[in-house]
Amino acid sequence: MSKLNATFPNVEEWLGIPYAKAERFQKPTLLNFDPSKKYDKKGFAPLQAGDTSWLEADTGFSEDCLNLNVWAPVDRGDELLPVVIYIYGGGWVLGSNGQTTSNAAGLAATGRVIGVSINYRLGPFGWLSLAQFGGKLKDATNLGLQDMITALKWVKENIATFGGDPNNVTLTGHSAGAYSCLHLLAAPEADGLFHHIAAFSGMPARLVPAWASEERALEVLKAFDCVDNPEKLLEVDAYELAEAMSATQAKDPGVQHGIDNIVIAVTDDRHLESGVIAEHVMDLLKSGQKKDIDILFSSTSEENFYWVLYRTEDYDPITINNLVEEYAHANRMTLTKAREIIDTFDINNRKPVEVRGYLLTDFSFTLPQTRGAIAHANAGGKAYLMAIGPVEGAEYAVHGTEMYGIVGQTSPNASEEQKIRDTQVRDAILDLAEGKDLPWPTVTKEKLYVNGVGNLPYDATEHAKLVLETFDGVERP
Repeated sequence: MSKLNATFPNVEEWLGIPYAKAERFQKPTLLNFDPSKKYDKKGFAPLQAGDTSWLEADTGFSEDCLNLNVWAPVDRGDELLPVVIYIYGGGWVLGSNGQTTSNAAGLAATGRVIGVSINYRLGPFGWLSLAQFGGKLKDATNLGLQDMITALKWVKENIATFGGDPNNVTLTGHSAGAYSCLHLLAAPEADGLFHHIAAFSGMPARLVPAWASEERALEVLKAFDCVDNPEKLLEVDAYELAEAMSATQAKDPGVQHGIDNIVIAVTDDRHLESGVIAEHVMDLLKSGQKKDIDILFSSTSEENFYWVLYRTEDYDPITINNLVEEYAHANRMTLTKAREIIDTFDINNRKPVEVRGYLLTDFSFTLPQTRGAIAHANAGGKAYLMAIGPVEGAEYAVHGTEMYGIVGQTSPNASEEQKIRDTQVRDAILDLAEGKDLPWPTVTKEKLYVNGVGNLPYDATEHAKLVLETFDGVERP
């Protein structure tokens, strides 16, 4: 049983529908949908470390968090509508499908789609790699990704009940959610469960090597003095476990986004019997195996500027020489090459902290997104690129600036320019979901094109070309 959405009264909503059940470090088990139950309040948010006061988690937090929300237009007619599934970001350690920025009622309010947002396990419960130990831990690899796949299976089986077309599903997400959308391309179990992707500030890169995931697991085991008995983690306090894994994460984005990808994220587990990922998603795009899936890649002009503006002391390299040394070491290149790259960004009297912000924005976001779009286009796929710029009231387009627009919501205190920009973001997703051509050219073998929205400080296409040239020969795995 549904209720009307408070913000969009032309939308029905079903909140907190359990789609799967999973014990700690176990595979999720798909659940049947019971339409006779009331779904009028949010489900549990994923248990997670740190301050959670901002997550709008009205029902609280739990390891038992595998629920989803559905929004549908009240007047949806008899014809099945395209489905848009939103996967939230938060570095695989934070987030919830109960936030306003996960509330896809704004998409459904257009009358064009059915909106869905899903929860998945976070931190150690979804992303601690323990399958190498076998036994009761044999399936503990990319469990968060397994949750997403199970949610997609639930949608496939049940979304027609809500007026959605199970054969026309678009995945969209922000940051870790977008990375996850793209990595689902490389998960054989997800084959056929989705048909388009709109990836915002998440690229076909940053796959964590198995050695790094095993090292992180060892750190967590040491924290509980159970190196010789990994299954002890099945019994330890959930919050202590979440905090212990959080403590293993480097906080600086320059370290997180280095060439080794020593972060909490999707792990390269293809060597495991229970592995979820079959190959690196960039190799998959190049191969043309997924050329039937249309993909929109998008990022912002100042992704890393939250750190520049609000964490300046932690983020500031102080000098350009320090930045050169740090970047060369993190990415295993010569100091000469690092200096050559950084010279491209050391312009217009920028402070060293600003140089670092623009460098890591383009290295971590613009570069892999552009390479991914080119790879997909060259293999025969339809690829679009979008760059999101600042607007009145927001001098910089930082990471997350477009999150409200992705789900059709309006940011608090948004200027008219921001509303226009975010509507463009929303409409691009809706057009993609309906199988329409977006209102700008695709990337092709012959021509690169990037659509700019907002007040970008550069021509989006020319900037992407400059980034490709600047980082030519530099790996971004």
